[in-house]
Amino acid sequence: MADEEKRPDWSNLPTDLLENIGRRTRDAVTGLAAFRSVCRAWRAAVGPAPRLLLPRAGPSEDALVFPLSRGWSIVVDARDASCRLSHLATGATAALPRLNAVRHAGSDVVTHLTYLRRPDFHTAVRTWILCTNYLQFTDFFRFAVHVPPGAPPTTAAAAASMTIMMSHMMLVPPGAGMLCCRPGDAAWTLVNTPVPVNLGYFDLAYHDGKMFGFDGQMTVFDATTLHALCIVQPPPATPNLANKMYGICTQKEEFNFVHLVALPSKLVLVRTSVKSSRPVAFDVFELGSTPDGLAWLKVRDAGDYELFLDGYHTTFRENNGVNGGGTRIYYVHDVATADLFYDELRVPPAAYCYSMQDNKLECIYVPPEDIHRCSTKPSWFVP
Repeated sequence: MADEEKRPDWSNLPTDLLENIGRRTRDAVTGLAAFRSVCRAWRAAVGPAPRLLLPRAGPSEDALVFPLSRGWSIVVDARDASCRLSHLATGATAALPRLNAVRHAGSDVVTHLTYLRRPDFHTAVRTWILCTNYLQFTDFFRFAVHVPPGAPPTTAAAAASMTIMMSHMMLVPPGAGMLCCRPGDAAWTLVNTPVPVNLGYFDLAYHDGKMFGFDGQMTVFDATTLHALCIVQPPPATPNLANKMYGICTQKEEFNFVHLVALPSKLVLVRTSVKSSRPVAFDVFELGSTPDGLAWLKVRDAGDYELFLDGYHTTFRENNGVNGGGTRIYYVHDVATADLFYDELRVPPAAYCYSMQDNKLECIYVPPEDIHRCSTKPSWFVP
């Protein structure tokens, strides 16, 4: 009994001390999850840990969740293409147009594109697109959002001021590229592109009053007028540019992924080099001005941020100088191994952490052997 009385009560540590310990955990995925598992007091002292590699949902799942920034998500009903903006933590929500309701910029005429529900493999084959379940259906979307500075981050008022961008290869006519809307709009507005886009954009971003669509090269749009301003060429020495949405180059022995990350003060591009189905290197480029116009300029890192990347989402948060500061990249790799006809992965997915300051890459998570199908869709987010 005397020993038990002397045992310290770790749950009663001051909150500010717990927060400091939580910020200094080994990493933002495995370390923070372990910290939160100690007790309720420790869990309450820090925000939610990023979710990671959840088992895939079955074909009966109708609701598809697409995480955005600041805790917001787009929730799509695969049965009828209806969708809404939702803050899952607070319950704030705002209606968005159906995914198949489209109009041209400056026009009030709304066109409803053909939407085909593909609930099973045989229907998918007959309708050309090989989607065996709703979760695989998410491969064909990309979303990005702009939240104006100073807007309440988790309220319906904040939702009303947002601009949402979408690239969706299954609904957009060839060459249309990007669409955008605001909550309450009757339709998604087509953003005209100066150069035809074959299927859609690899990645989208909003920064400093401009929209960015990357499809190998990057088109810069004025976010107010939707007019194209210029074209930015891809980073130098980026061969075999791959994209999971369209399966471009992902079956090669070596290829590169790119992700756009709109940080508070700059737009950066993260290049992930893949070899033998595993990431081997990460490079960061910042969009900057040169005598010839805008270009991607290679930088040492992106600053004191943790970046979270996979084939579907790009998010970030400040790391507050933890572990020496600098940029830490968390990356989930589950590409280049999918069999389109059977939706099976020949090589299991895994999560990696790369410290740009230490130039150290390590695998931090591999799913248990009894979980054969894992994906970050639609679970990867940063609170």
